[in-house]
Amino acid sequence: MNKIYGLLAIFAFSGLLVPTSAIQVEASSDLDYMLTIAKNAKDYIKIKINEMDNSNIQDWKDRGAILEIYDKSVDEIDQLESAIENGDVKSCRELFVKSMGKLKQISLMLNQIAVNKTQNDISPDYSQTIKRYEMNIEKQKQFSKKLEANIDFSELDNLLLLAKQNAQRTESVKVEQLLDQIAIKGTEIQKTLISINEENKIIRAQALAKKYMDRINSLIVQAKTSGLLDHVEQLENTKTQLISANSTSQITKNIRIIITINNDIKTINRDNLKQIDIDEIRLSQEQRITTELNQLETKAKLLHSEAEGSNKALYYVEKALANIDYLRDNLDDSERKITTVLKLIEQLLSKAEKIVQEST
Repeated sequence: MNKIYGLLAIFAFSGLLVPTSAIQVEASSDLDYMLTIAKNAKDYIKIKINEMDNSNIQDWKDRGAILEIYDKSVDEIDQLESAIENGDVKSCRELFVKSMGKLKQISLMLNQIAVNKTQNDISPDYSQTIKRYEMNIEKQKQFSKKLEANIDFSELDNLLLLAKQNAQRTESVKVEQLLDQIAIKGTEIQKTLISINEENKIIRAQALAKKYMDRINSLIVQAKTSGLLDHVEQLENTKTQLISANSTSQITKNIRIIITINNDIKTINRDNLKQIDIDEIRLSQEQRITTELNQLETKAKLLHSEAEGSNKALYYVEKALANIDYLRDNLDDSERKITTVLKLIEQLLSKAEKIVQEST
C-alpha cells in the first residue's frame, strides 16, 4: 500500500473546495457539496481499512481504536446530512470539520502503519504529489485574492520548498512529514477561505435586501392604490422577514417573493387598464347609438302626427317606435344585432314616410 495515499486524499478533498472558475467558487461552499466531500472521504478511509484488514502487516495493533474513531465520524456525517436537510448551516460546518478531522486522524494512523511497513523499501517518487500540492496552493492564492482575504501563504511556500529539497535528497521520512504539515495547513486555510466567502455572500445579500426595501415600500403603495389588500399583507410580511434574515438562502427566497408580487401587480394593473379602455369604447358606442335612437325617435313622432288617417303608415311608425324602445333597453347586445335593428327602424320609417308622401 502506498504510504502517502492517505495524506494525498485528504488534501485532495480539501483541494476540491478550491474552484477553477467563478462558478465553482460559488459551488465550493454549497452544503450538498460539503456532504459529498465527507462521504467520499469516509468511503476512501473505509477502503483503506479493508485493505489493512486484508494485508499481512504485523503491527496492525491500532485496529480497535481506528474503527472506534471511524464509527464516530460516520455518525457525524449522518448528522451532517440531517443538518443539511434542516438548513442548519452552523451545525453543518461544525459537523463537517469534526468528521473530516477524525477521518484525517485515521488516515495519519494508517499512513504511519504503512510507513513502518515500507521503511526499507525503495523511496517513492514525490514529484507528482508535490506538484499536486503546488496546484492546490496556487488555487487557494487565487481564491484568497478574489476574496481580498489577505491570507499569509509564506509558511506553506516554505514547507513546499523544504519538501522539494528533501525529495531531491531522497529523505522520504522528512518529505512525508512536510507533506503532512502542508496538508494540515492547507486544510486550515481552506476552512478560512470558505468562512470568509460565506460572510461576503451574506454581506452582499444584506446589501441587496436593503436596496429592495425602497422597492417594497413602493409596491405597498401601489398595491394599496389598486385595492390589492392581500398583496399588501404579503409585502408587509416579506419586508419583516427580509429585515430579520441572516442567511443568503432566506434573503434570496424573500427577494424572489417580492419579484413575483411585483409581476403580479403589473399584470393586474395592465388588465385593469385594458378593462378601462374596453369600458370607454363601450360607453362611446352606447352614446353614439343613443344619439342615433333619439334622432330616429324624433323622426318617428313627426311621422306619427302626419300619418293620422293612414293605418298602414301608423303601423310602420309604431313598429319603429317599439324597436327604438327595445334597443334603449338592450344597448349591451352585440354590435351586429344592434346594427340590424337600427336598419329595420330606418326601413320602417322610410316606408311610413313614403305612404304619407303619397297620400298628400
